[in-house]
Amino acid sequence: MKYLTFLIAFILFSFALYSETPEKNRRLTVFFTNDIHGGITPQKAEFLNPEFPPKLGGGASAAYIIKKAQKKAAQEGNGVLIIDAGDIFQGTLVGTRSDGEAIVRYMNLIGYDAVVPGNHDFDLGKDNLIELIKMSEFPWVSCNIYDKETGLRWEWVNPWVIKEIDGLKIGLTGATTRGTEYMSFPENIKGLEFQSEILNLQNCVDELREQNVDLVIAMVHAGLPYDTREGYEQLQKETEESVLKSGHAGAMEIAHFVRGIDLLLGGHIHKGYNEPWEDPKNHTICIQNYGNGGNLGWIDLNIDMATRSIASYDFPADNSTLLLLQEDEFWPDSTVLNFIKSQQKIYEKGFKDVIGNSRTALSRSSIGESPMNNLITDAMRERVNADFAFTNFGGIRANLKPGPITREDIFKVLPFGNQIATFIVDGTFLKNIIEKKVSGGSRGLAISGGKVTINKTLPDGERVVKIEINGELLDPNKKYRIATTDYLMEGNSGLYMLKDIPRDNVAFSGILLREAVIEYIKKNTPIEPKMDGRWKMNDNAQPSAEWIKRFGKAQAMK
Repeated sequence: MKYLTFLIAFILFSFALYSETPEKNRRLTVFFTNDIHGGITPQKAEFLNPEFPPKLGGGASAAYIIKKAQKKAAQEGNGVLIIDAGDIFQGTLVGTRSDGEAIVRYMNLIGYDAVVPGNHDFDLGKDNLIELIKMSEFPWVSCNIYDKETGLRWEWVNPWVIKEIDGLKIGLTGATTRGTEYMSFPENIKGLEFQSEILNLQNCVDELREQNVDLVIAMVHAGLPYDTREGYEQLQKETEESVLKSGHAGAMEIAHFVRGIDLLLGGHIHKGYNEPWEDPKNHTICIQNYGNGGNLGWIDLNIDMATRSIASYDFPADNSTLLLLQEDEFWPDSTVLNFIKSQQKIYEKGFKDVIGNSRTALSRSSIGESPMNNLITDAMRERVNADFAFTNFGGIRANLKPGPITREDIFKVLPFGNQIATFIVDGTFLKNIIEKKVSGGSRGLAISGGKVTINKTLPDGERVVKIEINGELLDPNKKYRIATTDYLMEGNSGLYMLKDIPRDNVAFSGILLREAVIEYIKKNTPIEPKMDGRWKMNDNAQPSAEWIKRFGKAQAMK
């Protein structure tokens, strides 16, 4: 009898021990993308090897990787999450000409769990984005977009959602850069307000924690700095109040000042990170991919189920969270590839036709003059018979190799559908435009029709030391016909002064910039843009006596 009593006690004790044994730890695989810009089609990786670029499989290769990982995770009892940080469609023929529909249908096929809208997702207007949201089989998440009329969050996006995956309760939230207000045409975001990312995210994280979620993952269409070490050194000099006052918050500022985010996906700047950056204060793990669909992000989170927290994280291969989608390594999934090919057949028709040839490489630059910059602004100026033309570097999106040029090539260079606009102002106003674009850390403009000399060591407002138009020194009182884009005429890229020009002095031509470039190439082929010294950076240059006589010292930059 004693033995039987002992045996029963032992069994009960063993059961008690077993019941207190922590649940098996889990692995959550997170696939992440940002700034796809329609890049689901196969492409050549010319950034790796311009002469013999390897072929990237695009969305079909990404699908191959994701499906294999999902199958393995299901066998092991682990979960998979797929998220995106915005700018999904604008930039390729399939993406833009389908109004984004082809990209949403692709994301439905892949099985995305959540997407945050980026600034370029409003490029065809908020009504177009609403249609994309309606056809999406996943939630769009952004906590800081408000309806101006009601004062409430915009009804078409979720401030947060909760997903239960493999026994884990995961809160997903996100934010869209406040810069959308000055990077979009006003008509495209009419009635919307983009409020503080930091304040709204903190509110949503707190709400999710009240819902007893195990993890909080945030997707923000705002980027980590190009150099995280320098970025964090600068961040240490700032306070939450100073960042809120500045009106700009990048992914690093969000990770540092918003408490309670476990994993944060950034975007917007197209700079990928092989290894996550972890905020030293909040220990938020920050990830970010390159743009245009050439890579797939992958991070494995090892979850301690006893504490319901991230114990560690791993990478899939080569100590990197980013997989280059090389077709010979990741064979395209046939179902997704057939879908993408069907979309290419519809939206790329006629765009493979050759329109001309270039004898030289057409490279772009973000510091002034380059063959591509010169070609575009020359075409712009000639098309509308202007004295001077300029555009911003950010609108020029690709380089071209020597040889045949197709309409598709020019679409890749100029994907945004901007139109040429002209306006008439005096020389003083033109000087102020250029001063504005070289003030502080600003790098300038692509120009045509003149020669500009800049000394960045001089104070703001005095950095332009010479401008010539048609071989003559700029006259402060003379009227000049200037060509630019409708995008800049709305005050974007910091050129707020252009909004103040009386509309009687402005003409919107209705001519697409890329169509003007196509016409210019056809007319002048074979082309060979020259570097003619139209933009000079010279820290030793000083204004002449005549320049000072005409313009004096610093001009007010309105």
